[in-house]
Amino acid sequence: MPTQTKIDEVARLKEKLENAISLVLADYRGLTANEMVKLREKFTKQGLEYRVVKDTLARLAADAAGIEGLADLFEGPISIAFGYEDPAIAFKLSEECRKTYAPRYELKGGVFEGVLVPESEVVRYAALPSREELLAKLAMLLSSPMRAMAVMLKAKIRELAVLLTEVAKKREQEPDRPAAAEASEESQPEAQENAEQPEDQPEEESQEAPEEQEEKQEEEE
Repeated sequence: MPTQTKIDEVARLKEKLENAISLVLADYRGLTANEMVKLREKFTKQGLEYRVVKDTLARLAADAAGIEGLADLFEGPISIAFGYEDPAIAFKLSEECRKTYAPRYELKGGVFEGVLVPESEVVRYAALPSREELLAKLAMLLSSPMRAMAVMLKAKIRELAVLLTEVAKKREQEPDRPAAAEASEESQPEAQENAEQPEDQPEEESQEAPEEQEEKQEEEE
């Protein structure tokens, strides 16, 4: 019959498994006590929780948490790195420790955002970018079009400034044009009057000529 201590331990472990967004299992039995202390400190500095658990209790907690396939990864004394914020950090840091302490520190698999990760896939998940790296890349992707748009807008503004300058120059020249047009219009009536005057004179002469002839005839008589 399980003791209350074991029941409480399973309940606490179940809660941690449910709250963690990632976790990595490792066989730590080749490390010394001092190395384990340094290992735990390294994980803690990165905002991770590192615990050594018994496989039997861990299986019960995994089944209770409903994480399918996780219980099969617990064989013998094993450690778990819990990640609660960035799912990639637990895998990255675990892989670093494996390289540092190999072959005495072996990774057994884990869970990445609810997906069971077998032992053979741990290295691939450890190569995934962290949240900070993803945010940095996203910022670059977002800022690059912004910079391109800013440069484009500046170019358009410069073109607009040149266009406005040209328009202003043309408008400054426009007042002279109506004056010239008015002068040409004023000269046209004068030309017409001058052209009409010679035509009227012959008519007056033609009207006066018969009267002069009559006067001459009377004098002769």
